[in-house]
Amino acid sequence: MSVIEPCADAPVSRPFLRVLGSFELRIPLTDEASTTAPLGVDEHRLLALLAVSTTARTTRDLAAVLWPGRTADAALGTLQGVCDALGQLVTEADGTLRLSDDVDVDLARALARLRAWRRDPFHVESTTPDELVGLLGEDLLPGWTEDWAAQERERFRRVRLHALESLCQRLTAAGRFGPAIAAGLRVVEADAMKESARRALIEAHLAAGNVSEAVRLYDEFTASCSRLGLAPGTELTALFPPSPAWPVLHVRRPINFSGTVGRGFRTEPPARRAQVGVGPAARG
Repeated sequence: MSVIEPCADAPVSRPFLRVLGSFELRIPLTDEASTTAPLGVDEHRLLALLAVSTTARTTRDLAAVLWPGRTADAALGTLQGVCDALGQLVTEADGTLRLSDDVDVDLARALARLRAWRRDPFHVESTTPDELVGLLGEDLLPGWTEDWAAQERERFRRVRLHALESLCQRLTAAGRFGPAIAAGLRVVEADAMKESARRALIEAHLAAGNVSEAVRLYDEFTASCSRLGLAPGTELTALFPPSPAWPVLHVRRPINFSGTVGRGFRTEPPARRAQVGVGPAARG
């Protein structure tokens, strides 16, 4: 059964279909007001299926996917009734069906921004990184259990998590730590045991000077590994290849927080000065 969740009220200039994070169709009323369209479950299901389809699909194919337990004629009849209810939101021609060009779909917007980033990564990363992270931050039709929805959700999930991890690394290297951390968090929230993403997020925090959060994320991961039978130590060292930032985490205790400045922190307590020949006692 599909999960239909209303989204926050927001004005739109044309019909807006949301399939990322939840499902909603908003219809403009005036230039400053819009409303959620009061459609039935079958109407929602058809709109969602068309939104994830990259090309127009035949009516027979759509009917078979949406109502597999019915005869072909019965399914086609149901589809025709749903199309009548949706009116100008869908376009039918030569036995195929697609969303009207007037319908704005967040998935299409996300994929367009992703293509723009791949064509010119530096431009997107310097101008609209937050928009791209936001668009890639949500699952497709979460909670929808139909086979077609699950398949499309997994396909988009692989694409978005790979892109977000790459964004985290690239934005960290560019010194844009806010969106870098946001991108890394999205991946870790979706897949807590993805080692490469965890490392990218930790290094983004270290670069931003968030040492305590980097340590927390590291310890959280080692604890999870331990629960799965991975002993902290050699196994984790192998999971996280060495990098210039990484040794700081292997000497993380004790931490002298009074010595924390900027992006680094002092790991040696003041008492150690007497041990290395500093002061009158050493000279005597």
